[in-house]
Amino acid sequence: MVRATRGSNRNRKKNRQSDSIYHGSFDGNRQSFINGTAAPDDFWSEISQEEVHRSKADLRMVARRSREHAMQMNLRYAMFLASLVVVLTLCLVGYIKLKADISDTNKQISSLESQLTELRASNNEVYNEIVGNVDLEEIRRIAIEEFGMKYANQDQIVVYSETKGDLVHQVADLDN
Repeated sequence: MVRATRGSNRNRKKNRQSDSIYHGSFDGNRQSFINGTAAPDDFWSEISQEEVHRSKADLRMVARRSREHAMQMNLRYAMFLASLVVVLTLCLVGYIKLKADISDTNKQISSLESQLTELRASNNEVYNEIVGNVDLEEIRRIAIEEFGMKYANQDQIVVYSETKGDLVHQVADLDN
């Protein structure tokens, strides 16, 4: 790309006066370079008007192609973003639905736990009422009078040595 103007002549003259030649070393090679602009004064005047117009026409064509390409890219990009928005919306709706389901499940669990607590309390009340209504003397009387229960004699009693954690459970009669 060629630029048609470079700035005012006054700036170029000022820069030319401040230009100086330095000798420096770059990677071991001794080279000369100029501080400031290195283009000769007549460089910009050598460019013909035809080249400037041709370069402007080329720039317009390149700009038009760039705009067309950008419009195609913008359309593709817009479609990509639209599809991305749809996918993210579906994900968000699914996430919200899952959160609502979890909330409902937690409410059900809480309700069932409170029902369990009420049932346990009710069971304990009924058990305590039953245990409280049992008259052991009445049970002994009925067992002796109606069912013929007798107390054991000393020769019928077998004593076992008790160790901690052991449990004795009789499943059959003992023979002497």
